[in-house]
Amino acid sequence: MTAAATGTAMSRKPAEVRPDATTWADVQGLVMSGYSTMHQARYLLLRVDEPSAARAWIGELAGRVTSGAAPETERCINVAFTAPGLRALGLETSELQTFPAPFTEGMTATHRRRSLGDLGPSDPTEWYWGGTAHDAEAGAHAVHVLLLLFAPDATAIAALEAAETALLTAGGLSVVREIVPEPLPGQQTPDGKFGVEHFGFADGMSQPVIRDSGQDEGLGWDEARRSVIAAGEFVLGYDNGYAKLTPWPQLTGAERFGVNGTFLVVRQLAQDVAGFRTHVESEAARLSEDPERLAAKLVGRWRSGAPLVLTDDRDDPDLDVSNDFSYAELDPDGRRCPFGSHIRRANPRDSLLDDPVEALKLANLHRIIRRGRVFGPGLPDDARTDDGHERGLVFVAVNANIERQFEFVQHSWIANPTFAGLAEEQDPMVGNPTGGGTFTVQARPLRKKVTDLPSFVTVRGGAYFFLPGITALRTLGARPA
Repeated sequence: MTAAATGTAMSRKPAEVRPDATTWADVQGLVMSGYSTMHQARYLLLRVDEPSAARAWIGELAGRVTSGAAPETERCINVAFTAPGLRALGLETSELQTFPAPFTEGMTATHRRRSLGDLGPSDPTEWYWGGTAHDAEAGAHAVHVLLLLFAPDATAIAALEAAETALLTAGGLSVVREIVPEPLPGQQTPDGKFGVEHFGFADGMSQPVIRDSGQDEGLGWDEARRSVIAAGEFVLGYDNGYAKLTPWPQLTGAERFGVNGTFLVVRQLAQDVAGFRTHVESEAARLSEDPERLAAKLVGRWRSGAPLVLTDDRDDPDLDVSNDFSYAELDPDGRRCPFGSHIRRANPRDSLLDDPVEALKLANLHRIIRRGRVFGPGLPDDARTDDGHERGLVFVAVNANIERQFEFVQHSWIANPTFAGLAEEQDPMVGNPTGGGTFTVQARPLRKKVTDLPSFVTVRGGAYFFLPGITALRTLGARPA
């Protein structure tokens, strides 16, 4: 196995390796942007039927793929591959062994589904795609490729999808499943700054910023300390948070194949909006609590996005964009934002060690970039029963190290029953896969406990994908039969 696979020899070097302008021209644009001006999107899950033709399609597609250096204009295209997909395209076992084990083993490996909490209704046997019923590599439902299409309006996305579908069909691939996110801007906060997910909360704040991307320029010291993350945490081949090179996969004759690539975690999550509303209201009545405040306690932010750490008694839309806070200084005992709330679990910032500076450094070694979109129509605000339409989130995360980033966050923070000294609790929003969860609201003189939390989120599909650099796409396309 090569040094890139083991992350030993190649992870130590005499000088920093940092990206420059040529890097972002080779990195796929999804790493840099969520394409907010592209209001329409289509996610096409593909199967490779004719490997030689599919490789030629990839080589031709490379010229149309959106890069991190290109502005968003008329359309955006990105493409990624599962491990079975790369095998179907002709990669040898020795080449696949240079990829990390979580990617090659897949999201549905038995030990992995336990650690991710994919149990009960979220068990991979129940998934629409990517699950254990679909994992025969050459089967009719095998997912090999993810083609991401974005356009500014309905007319443009229809034309783009028709053109790309014709090309991929001629290129030896077929569509296994199509996911259609809701058009942006969708539901928004009253000031239009953020999109609103189906539970009714502003979403999209508190994203990490990649060092040397240009997006890190002009940030104040405090914001940079909290948010600016080494490029190697998100792009292969550069210094990561440990000041070591992030290893990259290699192909025979193409040792730098994986440089400028990264990994995507994609999970289709259904949300039980009616169940969330009714349970919050019933528990609020039992606890003599305001339902809106209790819902905010579960999330860690008010519906506007305002963080509880800064305004725990009422929603304050003027604070909706605020990311300028720490837990150690403002809320060490969790009385403003509960220890087990969703945002505190997903990013505990400086709160998990006695030394806040070291705690923040530790937390920043596990950050992910979120690029997901909602799917399904919103449930009317006054509805308390399900209307039969499935709705939720297509969770898309960018990370260079699946195990240390996404899987660590999911297992050690989101699903950890002893997180921050708690006992037998999981994330109240996306944990509790089999129901019956509890959630502690820290308070004086007495804390309160939300009980019998059902599973508000159910996994409907998922997979790990490799998002190559554009040069790597051309390398794939040029591979001989």
